[in-house]
Amino acid sequence: MGLKMMVPLVLFLVGFVSADPLEFRSNFEYLDYNTNVAEPKYRLLDTVQPLDVFVDLDVYLSESRFNGLVQLVVDVRQSLTQIVLHQNVVSIQGVNVIDGTSRPVPLNTSTPFEIDSYFEILKINFDRVVLPGRYTITVSYLGRINENPVDRGFYKGYYYYGTQKREYATTQFQPFHARKAFPCFDEPQFKSRFFISITRDRNLSPSFSNMDIRETQIVSANRVREAFLPTPVVSAYLVAFHVSDFVATNLTGTLSKPFQIISRQGPTNQHAYAADIGLRITDKLDEYFDIGYYDMGQGQPMKNDHIALPDFPSGAMENWGMVNYREAYLLYDPAHTNLINKIFIATIMAHELAHKWYGNLVTCFWWSNLWLNESFASFFEYFGAHYADPSLELDDQFVVDYVHSALNWDAGAGATPMNWTGVVTNPSVSSHFSTTSYAKGASVLKTLEHFVGFNTFRNALRIYLRNNAYGVGYPEDMYAAFRTAVSQDSTFARDFPNIDIGRVFDSWVQNPGSPVVNVNVNMSSGVITLTQQRFQLSGTPNPTLWQIPISWTHSAEMNFENTRPRFVMTTQSADLRKDPGHHWVMLNIAQSGLYRVNYDDHNWEMIASHLRRNRTSIHKLNRAQIVNDVLYFVRAGVINVNRAFDVLSFLKDETDYYVWAGALSQLDWVRSRLEHLPVAHQEFSAYLMELMESVIRHLGYEERTTDTTSTILNRMQILNYACNMGHEGCIADSLAKWRAFRQNENNLVPVNARRYVYCTGLRHGNSSDYDFLFRKYNESENTADMVVMLRTLACTRDRVSLEHYLQQSMYNDKIRIHDRTNAFQYALQGNRENFQIVLNFLYNYFNTIRTTYGGAARLDICINALPGFMREFQHISQFQTWVYRNQIALGSSFSASVNVVSSSISNLEWGNNAAVQLLTAVRNVRSSAASMTVSVVMLMVALAVNFFK
Repeated sequence: MGLKMMVPLVLFLVGFVSADPLEFRSNFEYLDYNTNVAEPKYRLLDTVQPLDVFVDLDVYLSESRFNGLVQLVVDVRQSLTQIVLHQNVVSIQGVNVIDGTSRPVPLNTSTPFEIDSYFEILKINFDRVVLPGRYTITVSYLGRINENPVDRGFYKGYYYYGTQKREYATTQFQPFHARKAFPCFDEPQFKSRFFISITRDRNLSPSFSNMDIRETQIVSANRVREAFLPTPVVSAYLVAFHVSDFVATNLTGTLSKPFQIISRQGPTNQHAYAADIGLRITDKLDEYFDIGYYDMGQGQPMKNDHIALPDFPSGAMENWGMVNYREAYLLYDPAHTNLINKIFIATIMAHELAHKWYGNLVTCFWWSNLWLNESFASFFEYFGAHYADPSLELDDQFVVDYVHSALNWDAGAGATPMNWTGVVTNPSVSSHFSTTSYAKGASVLKTLEHFVGFNTFRNALRIYLRNNAYGVGYPEDMYAAFRTAVSQDSTFARDFPNIDIGRVFDSWVQNPGSPVVNVNVNMSSGVITLTQQRFQLSGTPNPTLWQIPISWTHSAEMNFENTRPRFVMTTQSADLRKDPGHHWVMLNIAQSGLYRVNYDDHNWEMIASHLRRNRTSIHKLNRAQIVNDVLYFVRAGVINVNRAFDVLSFLKDETDYYVWAGALSQLDWVRSRLEHLPVAHQEFSAYLMELMESVIRHLGYEERTTDTTSTILNRMQILNYACNMGHEGCIADSLAKWRAFRQNENNLVPVNARRYVYCTGLRHGNSSDYDFLFRKYNESENTADMVVMLRTLACTRDRVSLEHYLQQSMYNDKIRIHDRTNAFQYALQGNRENFQIVLNFLYNYFNTIRTTYGGAARLDICINALPGFMREFQHISQFQTWVYRNQIALGSSFSASVNVVSSSISNLEWGNNAAVQLLTAVRNVRSSAASMTVSVVMLMVALAVNFFK
């Protein structure tokens, strides 16, 4: 044992108090004195601060248990009679406290410590008032290695090396799971140095933690103890350790900049891409932030390890010095990893590396302002990777991925603000790890970067980091950094007098939802009247005011290059002015701001005409915004439907990835709401086929060496959708590729075509096709390719095969626990006619699903997926009957099940209400309208029949 780790043994034994923890709250006799526990008791007050934390774990991997000893050196800042820590271990064996002179501090003789399992806290009760000063708390305890990775904390996973099953143990502590491994101050505001020691079996590889191994001791013939260097000052949720027989490669690192990729034994030949792109991203972020990653160790050498885990409940985790990933997000095999997954590797590595500055170096003070960590990591997820490899086009992908995702999320009435004061309990903490904190926050940052400019934005971020390094950050700290940065930019005061950048920023942080700017253009006078309001798909939004940086152009002087706003809209309405004349107006250049734009009907009419004549003169990201906004306005009922499809008519000539990415999901949303109305659904599907014909011809079925990233992505999204809709050319080409693969397994399907080729092969095949792909799934050594196969196995139309697939989702240990809910959803997506089979599986096995998928929350994920596929009233009625018959057995999943019924009915009602207008609008724009014989009257009759079923 290291001397820094342990108090002298005799003193420890003398001062130790052994007692059975008492399962009740603090004794009322202490109410007159202070404690460091807050109300409610999920949180701790800052009156006790950890300084150094020594964690010594004796790990028995095969037995899924460990013995723990934690020693916390704390600074008590006010007199108190009780110190409270977080804990969620198996049992506390004893507690000891000494003061700064190593003298024992007496504990209460009757109740020296108590456990509150509900709030997950340990209360240490003193015999008398403890004065301010430095103290050392030592806790001996027993812990479990969780066998369900979804439970997080210190958990166990497994992998196969050949036919041999091997186990490992690793950690996932964010947001409040460090307490499962050791008692601690388990909130982000409490930062300290951590000294980690791990004792393990000698037959395993050296353990990993945040820092390098300082010392290795042979404890016995079969046991080894490894003590690690102290971490920088860090929050408990960022502590990490890993016990396994994994192997590391150092393909790109140097002595001064070590960079390791670590994985199970076997796929080390899949380390190279992550090793290359990860180090390049690190270098780019070093340069951007002007703080070197390898200089952050506070006197200790920093390492940069990245571990691929077969089982991981999150996508990745930014532990300082030891980042954890799902295998699919780190390991790359060019023969089996498609471009989408390659991009995932680059962007997720960039996200986790950005956290080293935003989250680790400076940490949000509490999860209510998680955006101070996650928004910046999400921003650099795209732009950090973009700086390292511009060919991935991540600067443009950010708009159709994150800006559109944020606007979609914010269109719901229940959207929460970035600063959500309702984050108090553990469940509310978990729920704030959402689109609001990630995609929306990142989109707000991009809005601000366009507003203040690249250099000033970067300067603000650097100021925030320098001013708060190794501490915690508050929103006001961020606003102050931006105020300082813009004060150093003379152009800002010139262009935006009387604008407080902090107030602009705060309006986006505090307000739930996102705005729509309504635009009315007076062509005669040139006056452009703007009004803002919160955009919601349904319901009446509360009055909300943002300070919106507005960029705009018009057809007389088109300029889509300058995205810097011309003014800031700080009131509910405002006027712009252009020269009089018949010129359309367009706001939000290159969708540089987080807001939708709805124009008056005539301006929309002019935009529609221009798009048909000369669409490429309008920026591709504005075209992407237009189609996305228009379809959301159709859903919300705030645009004339005929005009909306007039605007969308240019899509029949559109070939750009970004525009189609903005349109496809929403066009499919509309199409799916018409599925219970065969006439409307058939005609809308034909309309979509006509729209897509040009882009399909443009892309072709074969990938070319000259294809850009966006071209390849476009082919993937368009052909996947076209094959699903039954496009004859897509199906014929896919079947040819599939059959060639079946006949000769060396004729691999092109990696970027596998999703739609495999799915088409199984959809138009039989049980032998399913069996073939299932065998390939079980043989694969590339996790990303396995996920593609898992998705496409569900495309089978063979009942026995699909039932086998669903059973395998519960019992096949090659299907990882984090993929089991995905398998259920893939079964829903695979074929419309398989829906009843999936429902029957849920009805018959929901209890087993709850157990084998990882708990009640995982069952909820499956149930919550149903409304998007429950498109027949008879299914809704059947499901509702089942729900109420099984109300008690469903337990906490009952409320989710009830919501499925209401959501599914709402989907049918939307289709019923919109069908006539949609069909009329589609017929107006289809070139073959004259040949259509089914009348709108017949559709209305069909609607009435469906309604009264």
